Amino acid sequence: MPRPPARIPDLWPSPLPPRDDGRGAPQAIVDLILDALDRATLHPGDSLPSSRALAAHLSVPRGVVTVAYDTLAAMGVARTVPGSGTTIADGSDGLAHALLSPGPTVRPTPPPARPVISLEPGLPDVALIDERRWRRSWRHATRLIAPADLDARIAELRTVLAAQLRRSRAVVCAPSDIRLFPGVNPALRTIADWFDAPIAMEDPGYRRAFDAFRATGRPVVSVPVDDEGLVVDRLPDRRCLVYVTPAHQYPTGVRMSMSRRLALLRWARATGGLVLEDDYDGEFSYDVAPLPALHRLAPESVVYIGTASKALSPLLRIAWAVVPERCRDLPHTGNGSGAGVDGTAATMLAHFISSGAWDNHIARASRTYGARRAAVRRALAVHVPDARVIGVEAGLHLTVDLGSPAMLATVLGNLADHGYRAGTVAAHALQGRESPDPGPREHAGLLLSYAVIPETRADTVVRLLAPR
Repeated sequence: MPRPPARIPDLWPSPLPPRDDGRGAPQAIVDLILDALDRATLHPGDSLPSSRALAAHLSVPRGVVTVAYDTLAAMGVARTVPGSGTTIADGSDGLAHALLSPGPTVRPTPPPARPVISLEPGLPDVALIDERRWRRSWRHATRLIAPADLDARIAELRTVLAAQLRRSRAVVCAPSDIRLFPGVNPALRTIADWFDAPIAMEDPGYRRAFDAFRATGRPVVSVPVDDEGLVVDRLPDRRCLVYVTPAHQYPTGVRMSMSRRLALLRWARATGGLVLEDDYDGEFSYDVAPLPALHRLAPESVVYIGTASKALSPLLRIAWAVVPERCRDLPHTGNGSGAGVDGTAATMLAHFISSGAWDNHIARASRTYGARRAAVRRALAVHVPDARVIGVEAGLHLTVDLGSPAMLATVLGNLADHGYRAGTVAAHALQGRESPDPGPREHAGLLLSYAVIPETRADTVVRLLAPR
């Protein structure tokens, strides 16, 4: 038999006290009942007052009590039987104890750390993208009603890229010569696995490429870099894969001279080697005309690699490789030639290029980056006049040779104290060697990206490089 209803004057305040947490009168009634169960003034089996009687006592509309009782029923605290009223359900006292018991102590959240601004190479200023044209290309890629065939999307981008590379980089190829990958590193691993030979690369060099090559299990040989780029005379005298960044060597920033380019291609012909030309930021060149791509000079010996990461955004994970005739059997895994390439992103990029938005963006970005580069150079001449500045002709970063490891450490600490993070040439030394070559001095080289330094901030940032 249900126990008689709790007497209204004993349990229920009148009128219902207001709540200051915005949760409303029904929740206040629910909380009163849970509190009574927790304090054992209500027990399983007790009957609750009728909704009409409780509403009159609390001076609230009857609907408020009805909502509260429905909430209690949904929680399993109460049960309503038509014609018999509402009673407290078995076990609800244990639920009330659990709900109202003190929870674990929550430590206060520490204040957010001051944001760190990265001056390391690799990140373009995405704010330079024309948002209207960017959105238009994405709308074009996503508005297709029926799912588009991935092969067709990949084929469209390959066709557009073939025309764009011929026009902008004088890389002549057919769409069938182009392979697509979800980033440069997957491309490097795929090509290295297919070529199946030792790998040589610049030292200092691109660490992620080094890690990708090492993951294939093949030996990786480091070759020094000087003021003219890769020292070709130090290459192994045998067939191997050679990874280079000739337009703007990463990380030092030097351009590979024409004599070195020709020497490298002679080496490739003599040994049967294959050159991987990573043109990672070749769209940006200042003051001087860009030297021709290696692929333009000897397409039979070079795989040309490009990406949208530096021109647009690293989040658009699409890279391409233009392969020579002897690499035509480079495996096509997945759909088409784009294993892992997102079809919608491929369609978006194809539209962005074919609509003219890519060329307009490169022109705009080049003007902005050129002005930022000039502002940084002027500030360096004022605040660090004795520093040697390398790699100013192209790309989005330059190298500042500060003269000594002690000075480099001081500058890095000063930058960190003011919320900036910068990279060093030494961090990209593949074998931890001391460079015997007369090129950029690895032990004192600071990498400074000007892509994200507004002209108005250049003097403030570069001032932190000055001796204190």
